[in-house]
Amino acid sequence: MSRFRAMPYAKALFEVVQEQCPERKENVIEELAGVASALEAVPDFERALVTPMVDTETKTVILDRVLDSLGITEPVRRFCHVVQHHYRMQHMRDIATTYRDLVDRELGRSRAHVELATTYDEADRRRIAEVMSAVMGTTVVADFVHNPELLAGFKVQVGSKVFDGSLVGQVDRLSRQTVIEQG
Repeated sequence: MSRFRAMPYAKALFEVVQEQCPERKENVIEELAGVASALEAVPDFERALVTPMVDTETKTVILDRVLDSLGITEPVRRFCHVVQHHYRMQHMRDIATTYRDLVDRELGRSRAHVELATTYDEADRRRIAEVMSAVMGTTVVADFVHNPELLAGFKVQVGSKVFDGSLVGQVDRLSRQTVIEQG
């Protein structure tokens, strides 16, 4: 499912949360991610919910048991049943990501994907996020990934902007510049 098609589901949940329990927006992000992770981790769970071979009542029982074990609360619980009823459970990751993006937009923050050549402790990661926030002029929430293929440095993506301060990126730029200059 494209992010575009996930939008009506995410937006509907966002509006319900906004109206009924606006203080729980962040919790809803975590709960949706938990359901999406469970669907990815246990392919038989997803298969049982999307196959026409399993009757609706059985699907409801299976879904309720999993939601209970994950500690999913209202309104996410009700939302999961709606998504399941519309045969869209296989798209829960897209819906969860789109919902998170809506909350981020409302709270004026951006997501960054940061690849680091070496591992950093939590204090260093926090400082990196603070610097990115200052550069971007908005609060940046960073997801950090260790990528030894960068050799040294970092690579950051915030939305469509990419900042490549890695050794591999520098060698790439130098190589392209040399080709252009040699014509």
